[in-house]
Parts: sequence; structure tokens; C-alpha cells
Amino acid sequence: MKWYTCTPVSFKGDHTFFSRDSGAFCKAFQRIGVKSRAIMPTPAQEGDDPDLIRTEYANLKDAAWWKSLGIDGVILYAWGVGKYLPIARAIHDAGIFLVVYMDSSGLFFPWQYWLPIAKNMYTKDVFIHGKIKGSAFFLLRLLKQHTWNLASRGRRKHLDSGDMVAFPIPAALQSVADREWLYGKSIVRKLALVPNPISSTCRFAGEKRNIIMAVGRWDDLLYKRPCLLMSTLEQALAHAPHWEAEIYGNIPDFLREWHDNLPEPLRTRIHLAGYIPNIELQKKQSQARISLCTSLSEGTHLASAEALCAGASVVGPRLTPQLNCLQWYVSHDSGTLSPNDSPESLSGALLEEIRAWDSGKRNPEEISRYWCSLLHAENSCKRIIAAYEAAQGGKTGL
Repeated sequence: MKWYTCTPVSFKGDHTFFSRDSGAFCKAFQRIGVKSRAIMPTPAQEGDDPDLIRTEYANLKDAAWWKSLGIDGVILYAWGVGKYLPIARAIHDAGIFLVVYMDSSGLFFPWQYWLPIAKNMYTKDVFIHGKIKGSAFFLLRLLKQHTWNLASRGRRKHLDSGDMVAFPIPAALQSVADREWLYGKSIVRKLALVPNPISSTCRFAGEKRNIIMAVGRWDDLLYKRPCLLMSTLEQALAHAPHWEAEIYGNIPDFLREWHDNLPEPLRTRIHLAGYIPNIELQKKQSQARISLCTSLSEGTHLASAEALCAGASVVGPRLTPQLNCLQWYVSHDSGTLSPNDSPESLSGALLEEIRAWDSGKRNPEEISRYWCSLLHAENSCKRIIAAYEAAQGGKTGL
């Protein structure tokens, strides 16, 4: 059996690509004994992994080229975008089992949550372009969303080209299923839960310490919200002297300045760990008890998912719909969400989760067991193959 993955954008093809998304699915197929490679368009880039196939973009739209690969299935990471419909159709026309993978929360504007999503769009445009230009960008985008995007059927046709339409969280599946009138029965019946791929090396290793982890691109002021991170940790740790925090990812100057100016009892318990390789980060997650998310919005928050597999719990704001993945992540006695995203509210949720650990209400072995069964990429690959075999009318063998 041969299963490939495809991303129709020329990203870097090194180890960082193969540690997440379609690259991670490729490696997971290999680990369960299925021949697999990843496909991206040219040009080739320095450090490309040998398991990556670079090809001319025109080939991706050619059914004959796909058929020449002699493969059974493809996971297409193309976000359901209409401009990639010719690629989805070419794979389908080649007789290859197609999994259309929607790395998305499933909240497609303007069909639902109009006000909060519109506010999010406005905040982003003003943040990037300033008040006057940003407001103009927002109004133009709003006009496009309510005219051209409503009339376009590109996304629906893209999804309908697949034999399976996979979303990473239950709320995304439900979002589409509840709108059968919009997407159609043929798409709704193909829906499947396939979480973002987490490596099987990410698991609980038997040791936990009173550590809160935060992982992110901390120069992203709008979405990762480092200011909220700083205020939350400062307020919470003042009331939890037996706990420490470790901040991973890029460390901007303003974060260092904040840290330098903390009172000494806090400064010694908040560590700016910076960037470390993912395999080392997994070891740190296995030791931590809590993963803190301060994001404004996430389709699926990978740092939280990895922490759950490592037996840690999740704390974040209960922002609906922008962070609906977190509501799933805390559903198995595995975390606490704050009512809103103020530092006072989020630090309160963090202290509540600390009390849960201190009082023995959190079980890292059970958290890890449950979420590994759902989130590990190998398990998702096995479920995809089972669906393929069912569609073929029986077992085909690996």
C-alpha cells in the first residue's frame, strides 16, 4: 500500500516540515509500514528531505501524472480553497482515494458567528495597517466576503471532490454537519475527525514537576499575545510560590526587559528558555504539569495537543469561536478555561488548575493515554486506511 501527502505550496521541505501537518502524516504512514512520500511544487530548497517529491505545479493538476505514481491514497492539505480545486479533481479523476484535509476550525465566515469573527478581522486589519487604512481594508474584505465569496462554490466543489473530508476537532465537524443546507449531503456524509498529527514520541515519561509551560512565537503581538502571557504569569505565580514557569520559542527584547524587571522571587521562577528542537521540547512537556495558551485564535493549538499527549493539562481563555479547540482539549479532566481573556480571569483559571494538580484531581497517565489514542498521527493514519479499506469493500493489507 502507498499513501502520499500533498501541500500545493512550496514551503521548506526540511525536518521542520516533516514534524507537522502533511509532512508529519507522511512519516506516520511510514512508521506503520505504509510506503509514503510528501509532494510539493518546485523549486527545490536547500535541506529538502529525501522523502519529498518536488514537481512542477502543472503536474499537480494533471490526472495522468497522479495516476503514474501508482498510489492508493493522498492526504491533500489545501485548506479547501477554491483555487486548488483543479488539484483535488485531478487526484479524484486518477482514481486515487482522496482525503481533503481541512486544517481549520470549520467556522466559515459569514455563515456563522458573524459578530465575533468580524471583530477579529477588524482587529487584525487595524493592527497591521493602522486605524484609517485598516478600517478601509476591513470594509473591502467584508464586501468581498458578502458578495464574491458567497457566490463562489469553489470550497464546496473542492470538498466534494474528496472521498473523505477531514477536520481536526469535533466542533469543526459539527459546524459543517449543522449546515447541510449549505454544504450538501454528499459532503456531510464524508466528514471524519482526523486531528492534527502529533508524533508518537510525544507521551508521558513518568515524571512531573510543578512547571507551567508556554510555547509560541512571542513576537506575534496580535495572535500569541505575549502581554497577556506576562500579566497572567506575574499575577498567578505570586499566589503559587511552589510553581515555576518556562517560556519556549523566540524571546523578543521586550520579553527580556519584562523579565529583568520582575521582583527577584518571581524572576527566579520564570525561565526564558527560548527555542529548542522539537524532540527536546517534548521532553520538557513530559515534565510539565500545565500548558498555558494565551492566543487570540487557533484552528488547533499544537502546543496544547502535544502537552496533552505528554500528560499535561491545558489552561487558556474560553473564546468562542476563535479558540473552540481548547474546549475539546479540557474535556477529559484535562484543563481549565477562563470565562474571558483578561489577565485577572486567565490567572484565576491557572490558579484553579494548579489547585487541581495540588489536590490530586489530575492524572497524567490517564490524560496521556486518552489523548495519545486520539491525537497520535499513527492512529489517525490507521483510521484513514480503515475507511479506505471499507470503501474498497474489505481488507487490502498494508
